Amino acid sequence: MTKMTKRSVPAAVLGLALLGAGVPTVAEQTLLMKGHDTVAAPELQWVEAESIPPGARMIMLHGSPDKPGPYIFRVKFPAGYKLPPHHHQDARSVTVLTGSYWSAVGDSYDQSKLKKFGPRDYYTTDAGVSHFAWAETEVIIQEMGMGPVSSPVEYGNPADDPRK
Repeated sequence: MTKMTKRSVPAAVLGLALLGAGVPTVAEQTLLMKGHDTVAAPELQWVEAESIPPGARMIMLHGSPDKPGPYIFRVKFPAGYKLPPHHHQDARSVTVLTGSYWSAVGDSYDQSKLKKFGPRDYYTTDAGVSHFAWAETEVIIQEMGMGPVSSPVEYGNPADDPRK
């Protein structure tokens, strides 16, 4: 049985863990983070997230899901946003940067199963595990996985997939 485990991780510990996992250093990557919504590299911009329902915006920070190796992106959800049940081909690590984000494991959206995650909370979801989410407030999450994956998100109900 798979579960989502909530953890609160100081930013410095998370940063050291990422460096230890082979992620390029800031000097190698030349990407300097200034805050949760601003980056030093002007070519990186928030864009409409095409693989999830309209309203969410994302920014790719490192790598790409379709290429080998780690990738990291951020997603900004408006208050009240519901993310329908879906799963990923790879395991994912999620850190809540701002707001109140609720998530749960399951094949159908069930508000009563949701667990609250706030700023600095961290959880992981195993590959192939269906889960869903709700943004109580405006939320920004940072998500990390390992590529390559042929489809970054797969929905249990095909009608939920905005790409179709």
